[in-house]
Amino acid sequence: MKAFLKELQRRRVYTIGVAYVVVAWLLLQVADTVFPIYDAPGWVLKAFATFLFLGFPVALILAWAYDMTPGGIERTKRLAESSKDELKETRQQVPASDSFAAVELPTGPSIAVLPFKNLSGDAKQDLFAEALGGDIITGLTRSSHLFVLTAGATAGIETGEQESKELGAKLGVSYMLRGSVQKSGDALRVSAQLMDVSNGVQIWSQNYDRELSAENMFTVQDDIREQIVATLSDMHGVIYSTQAQKNVHRPTSSLNAYECLSVALAYDKYISPENHKRARESLDRAVELDPQFDEAWSHLSWIYTDEHVFGFNPLPGSMERALEAAQRAIRLAPGNYHNHWLLSRVHYFMGDRDLFLAATQRALELNSSDGTTLGLIGMYIAWAGEWDRGMEMMSKAKLLNPNYPDYYHLVFGSADFAKHEYSKALKELQKANLPDFPLCQMFLTSCYAMLGRADDAARQLGDLRRIQPGITRQLALESLGMTFPFQPELVETLVAGLAKAGLDDDGQS
Repeated sequence: MKAFLKELQRRRVYTIGVAYVVVAWLLLQVADTVFPIYDAPGWVLKAFATFLFLGFPVALILAWAYDMTPGGIERTKRLAESSKDELKETRQQVPASDSFAAVELPTGPSIAVLPFKNLSGDAKQDLFAEALGGDIITGLTRSSHLFVLTAGATAGIETGEQESKELGAKLGVSYMLRGSVQKSGDALRVSAQLMDVSNGVQIWSQNYDRELSAENMFTVQDDIREQIVATLSDMHGVIYSTQAQKNVHRPTSSLNAYECLSVALAYDKYISPENHKRARESLDRAVELDPQFDEAWSHLSWIYTDEHVFGFNPLPGSMERALEAAQRAIRLAPGNYHNHWLLSRVHYFMGDRDLFLAATQRALELNSSDGTTLGLIGMYIAWAGEWDRGMEMMSKAKLLNPNYPDYYHLVFGSADFAKHEYSKALKELQKANLPDFPLCQMFLTSCYAMLGRADDAARQLGDLRRIQPGITRQLALESLGMTFPFQPELVETLVAGLAKAGLDDDGQS
């Protein structure tokens, strides 16, 4: 019954019915005034009233069956047809130069958010459940390459009324999010589950328990919405991690442009020379397939920068190529926050603090709720000298998305190291789990040395030499100087620790 009532609302039967009654009443008032002026018999007014009365059900039937569109009167589509057409129309209408336009739109992930179900037995919570679902849809639409069906496309669907895989196929989406709201006293539980439509498997679920009152209702709603949106849709979110896992072992030559990007994104979570090479090959393939793919260009700037800073698979003119790629991405899509933060990263490593801060500010203005973007910007802001602000941003990013990359611990460890709190730094650095990342090994080696743990420092220095053969104190100084262009004191302390661990100018102990 509830689904039928929602379908009446979707087809605007309620609206037509109310409008008909109002217009009919006005017509009767006019007729009652005008007919006597022309000495019309009494039966004429009665016949006119009867005609209006009989027309009411006809108007409702027509409202159910037909709809007014810019192209004229058309038959009202069933829910599944409407949803598919809406997704198709959305994809077709996004121009190549739009803020979030991407290549091969149908190949990217898409999601439908089903109405959140109120399990409280309290009709007052219907409004909260509906508002939360709408907020989640709005938040997901800010993702730069995720297609989201609007609330209207799923308004008539009852949660659980059809098999999820079948329903997802009818809606024409890759993923479906469903959820529920349950309140008892002041205790609130919001449950959410994400399903991969291709195989019908639930790939993520989470409960959010909060204390809810009239005073904090909007704060709680915003908090839960932010966490769900970030966990699902940011660069290290469930959806993009799933996409990357599907494609990571496939040959690059067999991937379309979006799939190439999804493979490249995995590099940020597992930093190593091998993954860097795979990411560069994938992104080169993406821009070859579509030179207008803005995010492929912006992420290429990230890969090119790492050639210069970390020495991963270097090619000539790394920073020049990085700057050119980032600027090209912004020309293609100036409203994409990813492109601005990746440009800020290039400015950071080129040592231009003002341009770096300006680009980060623009990225945050466009979207400050994307967990990965917030965390990465926070990392570089901290390393640019604003430690407290940067750490605050990274802490929020961790709360928004529990699937944050391990190198966040490296950044927290670097903040403790900068304060000469080496024991705290060591605990964070050991969580980083980056055995092939030279910067992490430098911090660990220096930390052990500063704590007087000579054997551990020597062992760690051996690991550093394994991944960077021929490393010397001078080379370490140059490398750290590029990584921390605004932190000369931190670089000096790190190199002092490496020297204490036994790293000489000739690279020998």
